[in-house]
Amino acid sequence: MLVAPLIRRDLGCRLRVASATVSQPGTNETPSQWRCGEYVISDDPARFDSDAMHEFLEAEGYWAQGRSRDQTATAAANSVVLGVYGPGGSMVGGARIVTDHATFGWLTDVYVLAEHRGLGLGRAVVAAACEHPAVATVKRLMLITADAHELYRSMGFEELATPQRWMELRPATGGAQPEAGGGASDGGAPTPTPAYDPDAGPQSYTAWQGDGLPDPRTAPVSQIATRLLEIVTAEGPVTAERTYRLYIRGAGASKVTQRARAPMEQALGRLRLRGQVEVDELDNTGEPQQVLRLSGTSAVVVRELGERSLYEVPLNEIAEVVKHKRRELLGRAGAGDQPVHAVAGVIQQAALRRASPERLKRAVLDGYGLIRMTQAAEQYLDAALALLEEDAA
Repeated sequence: MLVAPLIRRDLGCRLRVASATVSQPGTNETPSQWRCGEYVISDDPARFDSDAMHEFLEAEGYWAQGRSRDQTATAAANSVVLGVYGPGGSMVGGARIVTDHATFGWLTDVYVLAEHRGLGLGRAVVAAACEHPAVATVKRLMLITADAHELYRSMGFEELATPQRWMELRPATGGAQPEAGGGASDGGAPTPTPAYDPDAGPQSYTAWQGDGLPDPRTAPVSQIATRLLEIVTAEGPVTAERTYRLYIRGAGASKVTQRARAPMEQALGRLRLRGQVEVDELDNTGEPQQVLRLSGTSAVVVRELGERSLYEVPLNEIAEVVKHKRRELLGRAGAGDQPVHAVAGVIQQAALRRASPERLKRAVLDGYGLIRMTQAAEQYLDAALALLEEDAA
C-alpha cells in the first residue's frame, strides 16, 4: 500500500468534482453541507450512522478487518465525519478525517455502497473532505490506498517524496509492546524460526483443529479472512490448498468447489494487502504452488509429516530436507571437494552414487515414514529437487 501526502495548494477539489455541485462549507459550529445531484454530504455528527459505516467495513473494508463495532463508533466520535445521504435520508457512504485542525490531517474510511457507485459520490466526498474547515490550515492531508491510486492522483494526491523518513509504530493490544522473541501480533513481525537443526531433527507439526466456520459461499470476506489467518498462524508455512481444505472441513463440507474457492482467495488477497500474510510462489512442475506464512516468519520450517500428506508439505520444505539428506549421504566427500589422489576420487564417486536423485528421494520418503514411491510422489519430489537446484544456481 502506498501512503499519499497532499499539500493543500495542489488540491483544486472544487474543479474536480464530477457531476456534483459543492457549496462552500460553513463553520465548525454549524454543520456543513455539500450537494451531489440528489445526494447530500453532511458533517453533522448527530446525523452520522457509525453502524452503517461498520457494516460496510466489516463486509468490504480490507483496511479495517478485525475492527469491532465499538471501535468504529469510538473512531467516528473522535473524528470529523462526513456522511453521504441518499434521497430517502439513509447513509450510503462516508469518510472520516482525523486531524489536529492546524498542521496535519488523515483521510480514512472512504466508501460508497455498491448500488450507489458510478454517480461521482466517491469523488464528491473526497472533495468535501479536502474543502473541510478542519483541514483548512494543515500542511499535509494523508491517506493510504491499495487500489484507488488513480482516483486520488486525479484530485492532487501524490506518493511520498521521501518515504524513507516515515516510520510507524503498531502498539500491541492494551498498549504494551510485544516481548522479544514473541509470536505474531499486530505490534510487530514474529521472530523467524530456523529452517532446520540437524542435531535436533525436524520440529513437530502443529495441526489446526477447528469447526463451526461460516460457509465461504455466503459469509462476509472479513470473517473468512479472520479464520484463514487462524489456520496460517497454526500451520504456516502451509500450502494454500491445504489451508482451503482445512477451512472447508471446518465449515462442515468435504470439497473445495470453485464457488467456495473464489471468496477464500479474495480473503487471502486482503490478508496480503494488510501485510499479515506473505505468499511464496513455487513451481510444481509447471503449476504454481502458493505457500502461506505470517509476515516476518521464516519461509521454510522443516517439520515432521504429522497429519499432512506428502503433497501438502510445501516444496521448499521438502527441498530443505533433500539438502540435508544429500549432506548426510555425501559424508565427508562433498560434491564440491576436489580429490587429492586416486583413493579420494573413488571415495567421492561412491558418495555421489549414494546421493543420487533416486536415493535422495527414497531417503526423503523414509524420513517422512512413507513406504510406497508412487508416480505422483516421484513427480512431487522431482519438483522439490528442481527447486533446490534452482536455488543453488
